[in-house]
Amino acid sequence: MFRLKPDTPLSFAVQWAEKTHDAHRTLPGFRGITFLGEVITSEFGSISFWESREDAFAAGETLSAKVYSSAERAYIESPPIVTVYEVYNHPAETLTGSYP
Repeated sequence: MFRLKPDTPLSFAVQWAEKTHDAHRTLPGFRGITFLGEVITSEFGSISFWESREDAFAAGETLSAKVYSSAERAYIESPPIVTVYEVYNHPAETLTGSYP
């Protein structure tokens, strides 16, 4: 998730999504990505799906370098917030990770 700086053209978010998709689809374990945004608050982001937690973490540095370049820094208020969650379907599946 990230917030665009004031007066950033909305077309930047669309171009960012295309670039982000292209970067993700080349990485091991990638399963899909969904983009979301709120024009009024200028908040945008994505939810990506990975084969495993390890694949998601391994992709982190590569994606950061490819997607958050100096050009993006000109339009984004601060570095994007990245969080990793485990996905499960209720009630058929249960979480497999260990959580406090």
